[in-house]
Amino acid sequence: MCHNSSNWTEVLPFVLLGIRSAWKEDLQTSSAELVYGEPLRFPGQFIAPSNDHTTGDITTLVTRLRTSLANLTPKPASWHRNSPFYIPRDLKDSSHVFLRQDHVRRPLEPPYSGPHKVVERNPKVYKIIVSGKTVTVSIDRLKPAYLMREADVLPDESAQPAPEVKRTRSGRKVTFPDYYRSQ
Repeated sequence: MCHNSSNWTEVLPFVLLGIRSAWKEDLQTSSAELVYGEPLRFPGQFIAPSNDHTTGDITTLVTRLRTSLANLTPKPASWHRNSPFYIPRDLKDSSHVFLRQDHVRRPLEPPYSGPHKVVERNPKVYKIIVSGKTVTVSIDRLKPAYLMREADVLPDESAQPAPEVKRTRSGRKVTFPDYYRSQ
């Protein structure tokens, strides 16, 4: 409950551990069990009891601790991923592609530009035409564009005739709906 130490910052974690793991009679549980759903493990529970009676000597304890810490090797931190990214199946056959814009976009700016014509295909990069220039782009920024061929577009017999377009005196184009046309 009370620690007489001038270095209170070193003792504070143990005090908080004691408060969180203290048994509450009215709740019949500890506050840690209420939060985590199971009781906390105390630092003494992580150390397995041993039959070796050298733990009484502080110098041998420190020596054993140093040797065990020296044997620990850190795991290398690597952020490299071996899993491949998603590549659409139709990308290898498409004649046109959309190009993802990898910059901070303005509001309402679309994430992809295009469709752009494919000039050359390689396993990792495509050469496409962007604004009249041939650009080499990684395939992870591309997605296929599905365009309709003109032969696939059939004329619709039930289509209404195009609305009549008139010009005002100032030159503005005005389109009137069907119900304003004279019979």
